[in-house]
Amino acid sequence: MRLRLLIGLLLLQTAALAAEKSVTTRISAVKVFLSGAEVTRTGKVDLLRGTSTLLFAGLSEEVDPANIQVSGAGAFTILGVQHRLNYMEEQQDRAEVTELKARIKAVEADINKENSLLAVLEKEDARLGKNDVVGGDQGLSLDALSKVNEYLQARQETIALKRLERQARIGELNEQVNKLRLQLNQLQGKKARATSEVVVEVSANAPVEAGLTLKYMVRSAGWSPSYDIRVADITRPLQLTYKAQVYQSTGEEWPNVELSLSSGEPARDAIMPELSPWRLDFGYPAAATAASPAYNASVRDVRGIIRDAVSGEPLPFVSVALLDANGTTLNGAVSNVDGYYAIAIPTAGRSLRFTYIGYQAQNLSIYNGTMNVNMAPDQVQLKEVMVASGGAPASFGNVNSGLVNVQEIQRMAGVTAFRPKRIRRQKIAFGEDEEGVDMVENVTATTAISAATVQRTTTFEFPISVPYTIPSDGQNHQVGVQEQEIRSTYRYYCTPKLDLDAFLFAEVTGWEGLSLLAGPAYIYFEGTYVGESLLDLGGVGDTLDISLGRDRGVSVQRTKRKEFSQRQVIGGKRTERVGWTIAVRNNKPQAVDLTITDQYPVAVRSEIEVKLDENGEAAVNEKKGFLTWKTTVEPRTNRKWDFGYSVKVPKERFVVLE
Repeated sequence: MRLRLLIGLLLLQTAALAAEKSVTTRISAVKVFLSGAEVTRTGKVDLLRGTSTLLFAGLSEEVDPANIQVSGAGAFTILGVQHRLNYMEEQQDRAEVTELKARIKAVEADINKENSLLAVLEKEDARLGKNDVVGGDQGLSLDALSKVNEYLQARQETIALKRLERQARIGELNEQVNKLRLQLNQLQGKKARATSEVVVEVSANAPVEAGLTLKYMVRSAGWSPSYDIRVADITRPLQLTYKAQVYQSTGEEWPNVELSLSSGEPARDAIMPELSPWRLDFGYPAAATAASPAYNASVRDVRGIIRDAVSGEPLPFVSVALLDANGTTLNGAVSNVDGYYAIAIPTAGRSLRFTYIGYQAQNLSIYNGTMNVNMAPDQVQLKEVMVASGGAPASFGNVNSGLVNVQEIQRMAGVTAFRPKRIRRQKIAFGEDEEGVDMVENVTATTAISAATVQRTTTFEFPISVPYTIPSDGQNHQVGVQEQEIRSTYRYYCTPKLDLDAFLFAEVTGWEGLSLLAGPAYIYFEGTYVGESLLDLGGVGDTLDISLGRDRGVSVQRTKRKEFSQRQVIGGKRTERVGWTIAVRNNKPQAVDLTITDQYPVAVRSEIEVKLDENGEAAVNEKKGFLTWKTTVEPRTNRKWDFGYSVKVPKERFVVLE
């Protein structure tokens, strides 16, 4: 009876195991989001009449159980879907790993062979040593004895040389296998990963061949945009190549898959934030208390723009430190004059620390390839300020104790706070001036939009026309998205007081239809790579200004006019006059449209009188003290403009003028 019972139980277990029928699938398509990806697997299986349990095995450990979708084609019904992890069956090695293991095995076999041959040589050398003939009564003639000794010596020398060759060869093979093992560790990682399994219960009224589609979300994947911008010369359209840097470390290979890229971020919280009461106090507001996004181990480089949280202006020369999990600094970078920074992220990198004099430091976890930062001005305690500027000291004695910002300190000290601004933002600000001075040229452009872009309600998608293979290595793999020819208007901008170089901008209207995202842009002008920029879409208006960098084909000089500049004292007032000449040389074979901006001081106290004596036919913004020239400079020609101003102050007071 017991035997029958045991046999019955075994049969039941066998039947239960047999009921789980494995389904062979392949990854046919992957939709990659800015963070995360949706994987689509397809396969076929023969179903018998009745209920069957299907097993999708060997999937990524990172399958999100809440986002598993199973559909099929055929006369059957899906009854239920279950997810589980299998820690007994690790994910299959990808091709690179399998190849490395095979190479390591082959090199280890060569090492064993060389060690065996070395052992044979050492045994022979030992035997020769035991039978060494050095003379004496051996029953040999002197001639025979001499020949035996010569043979033994020659043989021992040969063995010694071969032994050295074998040892050197073994050393080379050991070094080779060590390198292969290091590479293998880099690909495999230290963690043995489990596999996911999806169990699907189905029912069929008759035998049928079922076509099955399995979709699931994975975390360690994403993409970031980048651009190649090429301009042959300022008479031709702009060529924009839209590229994507795709990465994934899910543990699954994506071989020759149908790839699409989406601007969506399903992993981000979709709950709309709510305002809290705003408690107004002296000084600057505290930094936002919103939680920093979680660390993303797949990010390998970070770029972005650092701005003043109050004014929105970019901050130059901000220190960016890369920290590990213990807070130790691994590397660093500094933002340029446009507030742009870029830094590579090794595997040990966990967070970035942003520090700048006069601003609150920030620590942010590395969560994305693009991390724009707003820094809040800090509050400092001011007691006494002594400033010497231009050789003339200024003392302000004891200032009432209180919280004062850095800009205020500079203002009280008579020092002009200089913070470089991006030319594009200056130009837009001029165009929106309170005086209504039109500083922005109305441009027209036609854009060739790729028909492949799929517009969604809240996102857009780029279907990639050719299959791609994306290995699970966490590295960026470049994918071509689309190429477009864009008609644009080209204009040069120069602020010679700050920089004598002329900056070329391509002005594009209708850019909203290009499906662009913020990302790095690599600029090629007149067939030469001129540098890297950031396509920043924050705050742009109807016109997208794309910086093409400096063009030294347009020369600009700003010189002081000695005959105009003078100082005189009349009564209790001191008057200082300053004059400048701006000269431009167009060395290019084409005419260039040029916008030049300069300035004269604006008085903030009634004791200071400022007069613009000569404007050089510039458009004048009296409230801001801006002078703007908009002109066209013909090929191989020179142009110049003169302007000057005078400042009257009490003779005992001091002001800083150029």
